[in-house]
Amino acid sequence: MLVDQVQKIAIDNHLWHNESRVLIAVSTGLDSMVLLHVLQELTNTGLTIGVAHVNHQLREVSIKEEAFIADYCHKEKIPFYTQRWQVPAKGNIESQAREFRYDFFKEIMEKYHYDVLVTAHHQEDQVETILMKMVRTGDLFASQGIVLTQVFGSGRLVRPLLYHSKETLRQYAQEHQLIFFEDETNQTLNYQRNRLRHQVLPVIKSENEQSFAHFQQLSEQIQELDGWLSQQQKNWFAQNVQTGFEELTIDLDWYARVSPFERKYFLKEVVRFAQVTWQLVISKKQLDKMMTLLDQQGKPQWQIDLVEGWHFSRRYGELHLKKNQTKSIKQQARTIALGQSFFLAEDQWVGFFPVGEEKIPEKVKLWSEFRQGFCVDSVQSLVLRKREPGDRFLLNKQLRKKVSRYFIDQKTPLEERDKAWLVVDPENKVIGILPYTLSYLSIMEETDKIHYVLLFKYKK
Repeated sequence: MLVDQVQKIAIDNHLWHNESRVLIAVSTGLDSMVLLHVLQELTNTGLTIGVAHVNHQLREVSIKEEAFIADYCHKEKIPFYTQRWQVPAKGNIESQAREFRYDFFKEIMEKYHYDVLVTAHHQEDQVETILMKMVRTGDLFASQGIVLTQVFGSGRLVRPLLYHSKETLRQYAQEHQLIFFEDETNQTLNYQRNRLRHQVLPVIKSENEQSFAHFQQLSEQIQELDGWLSQQQKNWFAQNVQTGFEELTIDLDWYARVSPFERKYFLKEVVRFAQVTWQLVISKKQLDKMMTLLDQQGKPQWQIDLVEGWHFSRRYGELHLKKNQTKSIKQQARTIALGQSFFLAEDQWVGFFPVGEEKIPEKVKLWSEFRQGFCVDSVQSLVLRKREPGDRFLLNKQLRKKVSRYFIDQKTPLEERDKAWLVVDPENKVIGILPYTLSYLSIMEETDKIHYVLLFKYKK
């Protein structure tokens, strides 16, 4: 009956086809020996099988197990591949052993053209895995457990026994008088999986004989929900995010209209994209802080610094994730006299010339331009500097405004404010804000004749 059930699961879920080359991971334990025997029975359907075994050399009996399965495959005329773990493990032995094992399986699949790897995971393995993930993470989608089939190496990894209990496998082994080895480390309570297996699972099953099947149903429902949500996240991202070189921009008008659930999982997709595309890791704490700021009213602009020059910044109706570009040398106040010109930054150039004698470098001619004229009686040298707290300039004869308030009123993004330069006279009176506006002091009477011009060229 088990053979027929496995065949039906394989057909219904397209786990393999009659011409598939199937590599079976065999440890010589009860589960994998049952799996090997079942697939041997299915070779009459056209399957070609091979056996892969890893000797981790962590137990004295490992040599006997390796010799047993090698002899078994020789007698049954089954291709056999084995590997020994030569490097002693440090730290998390279970995780390192698994990584070594599956790397070996990938190598054999590619070298000998197997398109399917099968492992003997069953119902109890599923329950243990879900419980372990819930204990460790508390994350719904991380706790979906073991999937029936997934992409692996040059083909697919499948678990055709996932719907069957350990007891079913034990009965099959008894009926067919299968020889297998018991791993004594499965009895120790030093490992979390073993503690769950021996102390928790029996209690769960005593409450309801169908409880393990319910865990499998739960796993499948989470997988279905995860698939649906993943597609939704990709749609939200495509419709509301513009990407560029080391930056992306999010439409906050859309963000404000949708539910908290959609906001949360949309931003998780942004985080995933950043990690995959730029190897940028954004912590849960940073993400939570950003979501809190986005929900607050009255804060149209803010910035959260991440790592390696990356930051989130809100600029009114947009949220930006970007990396700071290479900055020019920090400039102090600089005096510019008639006939002089120089670069203030890689994308900013300034020159102060008599009218008609402007000398503009070829590199900046197509850049955006801000132009200020001065009459003959005006100052013949100017100072350019960054804004300072308390800086003010005249809008007209009666009204004086703070430079910071001007930027707020104009909704100028913070990074653009930092790029701006103040033009001041020798008495430190603000004449203009480059490249935005002029002070009332710079406006000449109609009778004045413009003799000098200040040119500010910048690349947007």
